[in-house]
Amino acid sequence: MLQVMELYWSKGDQEKLFECFSILSFCGMGVMKLVILRVYHQRWRFLLNQVSILENRHLDPGPLSYDSDNDNDDNEIVTFITKYTDKFKRTSSILIKMYASTLVIYVLSPFVEYIFRQFRGDLNIAYPHILPAWTPLDEFSVTGYLIMVSFETVACIYCVFVHVAFDLTCVGLMIFACGQFYLLRYRSERIGGKGRICRLLKSTEVRAHYRIVFCHGIHVLLVQLIEELDRLIKHILGVYFFLATLTLCSVAVRLKTEDMSITQLVNLLQYMCGTLTQLFLYCKYGDSVYNESSVNMGEGPFAAAIWVLSPKIRRELVILGAGMMRPHRLHAGPFNSLDLPSFIQIVRAAYSVYAVFGQK
Repeated sequence: MLQVMELYWSKGDQEKLFECFSILSFCGMGVMKLVILRVYHQRWRFLLNQVSILENRHLDPGPLSYDSDNDNDDNEIVTFITKYTDKFKRTSSILIKMYASTLVIYVLSPFVEYIFRQFRGDLNIAYPHILPAWTPLDEFSVTGYLIMVSFETVACIYCVFVHVAFDLTCVGLMIFACGQFYLLRYRSERIGGKGRICRLLKSTEVRAHYRIVFCHGIHVLLVQLIEELDRLIKHILGVYFFLATLTLCSVAVRLKTEDMSITQLVNLLQYMCGTLTQLFLYCKYGDSVYNESSVNMGEGPFAAAIWVLSPKIRRELVILGAGMMRPHRLHAGPFNSLDLPSFIQIVRAAYSVYAVFGQK
C-alpha cells in the first residue's frame, strides 16, 4: 500500500515512476503468488500427491509380473527417475542462488551508494531506503527511519521466499511431468517385450494387455496433473507476462533516458537479468511439457513389437497410441502459451522499445 501511494505521488517524476513500477510489480506478483498458494493449498497438495502416486506406480507396477521376454527394466526406471530428480536439483540450485544474489545486491546497494556519496562530500542526500515507498516515520526521528528500514528488509526477504516457493513448485512439477512423459514413452515401447519370440503366446498376450492398461492409467494421471497445474497458474502467469513485458520495457527506457550511478546501473541490470531468467525457466519447461506430452509415429506404442501380438491387442495398442498423440500445453492467460516463442516475443517487445528510444 505504501508503494502504491509513492507510485501515485511520483507520477510527475519519470525516473521515480519507472523505479516504483518495477519494484511494485515484483512485490505485487509476490502477493498474488502467496494468495494462490494459501487459498488453493488443497489443490497444490493434490498435485504433490499425484507425484508420489505416479512414481510409486512405476517403481511397483503391480502384482502381475511386468517381466516378459527377459526385459526386466527396473534399473532403467530408477535411472530415469534419478535423471529428472537431478535436473530439478540443479535448476532449484540455480534459481535459489539467483534470487539470493538479487536480494543481497538489492538490499545493500542503497546503503553502499549512500556511503559512497558521503565520502565524496555530498552531505545533502536523504537517508537510503530499500523499497521506493512512502516513509512517513522518517520525519519524526532516526528510530522511525530504522523501523521503516526494518519493515522494508523483512518485506523483501519474505517476498523473495514466496517467489522461490511458488517458482520451484511450478518448475518442479513441469520437470516431473516431462520426466514422466518420457518414462511413459519408454514403458509403452516395451508393451510387446523385445519381440525375440516371433509367435503368439498366451503369457505375452496377458502381459501386453496389462501393460496397455498400466500405461493408460499413468497417462490419465499425467493429463490430470497437467490440466490441474494449468488451471492453477494460468491466470497469475498471464498477469506476470503482462507485467514482465512492461517491466522490461521500462528498464529499456531507463537505460536510454537516465543518467545512473554505478550502483543504480548494477541494481537495474541484475533485476532485469533476474526477470529474464525467471521468465525463461517458465517458458523453457512449459515448452518441454508440450513437446514431451505427445508421441509421434515410431515412438511409444507405435514402436512396440506388434509382430508378437494378436489383432485384438494391436487394436488396444492403437487406441492407446491415439490418446498419447495429443499434446498438452500450459497457458499464461487467455492469449499466451508457456513456450519459447512467447519468451522471444516478450524480449523482442522490450528490445523494440529500447531501439526506438535509442533513435531519439
